[in-house]
Amino acid sequence: MPLVTLAVAEVLAGLTLRFNVDLLVSYPVLLILTPGLMDLRGDVYGAIGYRLTKALHLGLTPPSIRSRFNMLNALIGYVVSSIATIFLCLIGVFLSLLTGLRAPDFFSLLFISLISTLVVYLILTPIVILLIIIIFRHGYDPSSFVATIVTGIGDYATPAVLLLVACIYEEFSYTLRFSTIIALTALTLLFTVLLVREKQTRDLLENLASSVVASTGSSLGGFVLALSTIFISRNPEVLGVLPAFNAVIGAAMGHLGNELNIDLHIGAETPEKSYRDEAIGGFIATYSSIMIALALSTIPLATSYLKVAVVAGVISVSCTIVYSLSTLVTYMLTMATFKHGWDPDNVVFPIMTTFVDLMGPTTVSLIGSLILA
Repeated sequence: MPLVTLAVAEVLAGLTLRFNVDLLVSYPVLLILTPGLMDLRGDVYGAIGYRLTKALHLGLTPPSIRSRFNMLNALIGYVVSSIATIFLCLIGVFLSLLTGLRAPDFFSLLFISLISTLVVYLILTPIVILLIIIIFRHGYDPSSFVATIVTGIGDYATPAVLLLVACIYEEFSYTLRFSTIIALTALTLLFTVLLVREKQTRDLLENLASSVVASTGSSLGGFVLALSTIFISRNPEVLGVLPAFNAVIGAAMGHLGNELNIDLHIGAETPEKSYRDEAIGGFIATYSSIMIALALSTIPLATSYLKVAVVAGVISVSCTIVYSLSTLVTYMLTMATFKHGWDPDNVVFPIMTTFVDLMGPTTVSLIGSLILA
């Protein structure tokens, strides 16, 4: 049910991209930034959610909204979001200059990205913390819902807010844009100092490093799309289902990694068998959810049901390939990080979301170009 709910929610994100395909094709740098920022939401808020879930299970914090743990957890999320957003803008500008893609000037692009990051942060942070606590209080395991909450809301809010700010940013003066960038950067530095004093350096650095690496990989997946603007403009149906494709597989990997992490922490006897069983059931749920999203995003707008069927075939083959590889990598990464004394919740979900965000567009574009060309 969480994956189906996520897939349906991702239809909104897909339609947002599909109906703005002209803007995205005109300014391909937005195609680079959007997957990176969408992945960043999962990296940051997924880690916030899984850290809170683990702390609740292990009794490290009470199921209360107003707790020291939640305050510091939220501040880590803001600092990581801001620093990674600045880095993604640098990547977007560099790739645009390297390949001649159209893009606004750097400070305008940074303003658009930081404002969208702030807006999504103010929306998503209280929702994630509140819902996890409510779910836990009612006797359910929040880990099954974390990725659904994070990616479902974040993946819709990210392109919607980003494209909205991109459309209106010229209404703000250059001085105001520059001042806003300075103020938000100063706030990030202030929160960083506070977290260091509160001895939260480990979680901050682990989440920051994995988030920067992960969101950069996702931006490279967006770069693949930016270089495939002709294919996208001719096949917007693929762009419409791609957010659901990436999000559902990424969420499934987040759940698999978190369940394995908990088994390892409590010393379960056969974590490998449990993981295998979860992975098999996860594929059925994942594939079904993606097909539901495909149907909702294409059938009502279809002009040719034959083309819908061909797109479904492309997505089916791509899903099988990406899910199989992701399951293997998730297991290996969770085991490796746990054995090295790191917290897999800070590493696995961000890395796997970017792995899917990179493999998804690449696999779908390659197979789609061969079949739909």
